Amino acid sequence: MDETAVKKNFERMRKVIEMTPFMRHLGMEFVEAEEGCARLKLRYQQENSTFGDALHGGAIASLIDTTGAMAAWTTAEIATPRYFGSTVGCNVNYLSGAIGEDIFAEGRVLKRGKEIIYSDVRVTNPAGKLLAQGTVVYRIVERE
Repeated sequence: MDETAVKKNFERMRKVIEMTPFMRHLGMEFVEAEEGCARLKLRYQQENSTFGDALHGGAIASLIDTTGAMAAWTTAEIATPRYFGSTVGCNVNYLSGAIGEDIFAEGRVLKRGKEIIYSDVRVTNPAGKLLAQGTVVYRIVERE
């Protein structure tokens, strides 16, 4: 993709996050992207926590899945009739709790095949402490 197409793709990625009801409900926000990398934020909301204001693991897993998908989409045109994508697999490792704070996820494409994209996602708190790590296997198919 040329530079103009890349910028349009990143703007579409931002809109997908803003317009998808589940992502909006959880408090996800698109932060930035570059080819092969996407960064998202999950705002702390009490509705997404357990006792003691600990962020629920399901919210973290959803952030990992979405961030890995967004990293994959930096290699194609999201939200256009030309491509279709879906998660094939997602693995999550919880390393430390997120207590009453926003969190950030950064996804990086490890390998891009013809249709299958492997991404590594790291979740941190604002101070940079590693809270969770995951891998996302995503498939993007070009429609004929």
